Amino acid sequence: MELLDDEGNLFGVVNVVDALVVLFVLAVVAAGAAFVLQPEPEPAPEPDVGTTHVTLDLGTQPDYLVSAINEGDTHDAGGESQLTITDVYLTPQGDQTRVIVRAELRGIASGDSIDYADAPPRLGRALDIATSTYQISGRIRAVGGNDSLSTEQTTVVLSDTMSAANAAEVTQGDQIRLAGRTVATVEDVAVYATNDPTLRRVVAEATLETYTQFGERRFGNTPVMPGQTVTLPASDYTLDGQIDRVGAGLERGSADVLIKDIVDVETADRITEGDVATVAGHETATVESVTSYATRNPDRKRVVVGLSLETLTQGERERFGATAVQRGNAITADFGSYELGGTIERVGALEPRGAVTTRTVTLQMYEVRNVMADAIQPGMTERSGGETIARVTDVQTDPSLIITTGENGSVNVVDHPYNRQVTITADLRVRETTSGLTFKGESIRQGSRIVIDLGTITVEATVVGIGS
Repeated sequence: MELLDDEGNLFGVVNVVDALVVLFVLAVVAAGAAFVLQPEPEPAPEPDVGTTHVTLDLGTQPDYLVSAINEGDTHDAGGESQLTITDVYLTPQGDQTRVIVRAELRGIASGDSIDYADAPPRLGRALDIATSTYQISGRIRAVGGNDSLSTEQTTVVLSDTMSAANAAEVTQGDQIRLAGRTVATVEDVAVYATNDPTLRRVVAEATLETYTQFGERRFGNTPVMPGQTVTLPASDYTLDGQIDRVGAGLERGSADVLIKDIVDVETADRITEGDVATVAGHETATVESVTSYATRNPDRKRVVVGLSLETLTQGERERFGATAVQRGNAITADFGSYELGGTIERVGALEPRGAVTTRTVTLQMYEVRNVMADAIQPGMTERSGGETIARVTDVQTDPSLIITTGENGSVNVVDHPYNRQVTITADLRVRETTSGLTFKGESIRQGSRIVIDLGTITVEATVVGIGS
């Protein structure tokens, strides 16, 4: 049988063209079946995803933004990178709020770390946080650890000088709140007068919510250590306090002191044993003893006052306000109707040093007008605190001498027509100390000048003799 006949049929049965078409179709079907039936390729391996935690310092922010930041806020940085806020820490700074957050970073694992937004989370790197309500950025301050900041309650003692009105508002139990979170509490407070009647010294014990970074306690961006300043904005005042102590609160005590001051006569008359100095509702000092003396100025008196002070202990020293309680330092106590601002003469005592005794002294006054000289009489006294401290027992008046030249050139010593030399004998109430005698709190010896207020006349005389 011929392969192709005269009509082009293959083996006389199938047209050769039809046969080729059938073969082509079969080839296509076979190829498709081979493609469909071949095994599927292995899927690409999923990238390993890891997480780590970082501390982000978002800086100072306004209140409206601070209130929007909360735990659980998330930010999608693209790909496998995602940030979730896990802890929020707020502290006041100036008139804004410093925001520090703890965040979980999710990203592709890379060795011991991860890649977040195509780079590892390095210290100092800036990260953005964009949510549906806010957009903010901060810098990485710490990497690793758990999902919360290491916070604790730290007790500190703060001191500040404030206006009298604001000082009166500082109260035990005051809470410092930011965006609904309590960041500090005033636990105790003491207030003292200053030498400016419009200002007060405020010393407060406060509990701060601090966090630890690299082993150092911080309140916001401020290390919690003596000498640093932190701001506590309450609703009615702002305390810009210098840290005096960390880890302990106010240690109250008391101290007896003797002070000296020169005040006007009206103030001297007001000072009474039992007077209490109260500042912003806090008792600070009590008058235990008082003695007043005349001075060369008839409108002023020297007062020696024994005070019991309400003190605070700082280190090994007691303080009254900002002043260490030691001899030579000046303190101020506000008693309402008067104010004392004297120098501490003694600590631990309410009376002047020395035993009280009486000495007879001889005093002289020179170039005294005869009218004044005649006014000084035996029996006149000066009294203070109900006690006689000086009594005139004798007065001798002699004309003052002057030198004149006669018409013939002679030199003559004659009596002054109206000036007198007055010699006074007086019994003085003095104190006998190891260093000598004192009268009215001042040292007295031959050559000293003293002032005696005899009621109708005040004399200033020179000591020329002291009896035994």
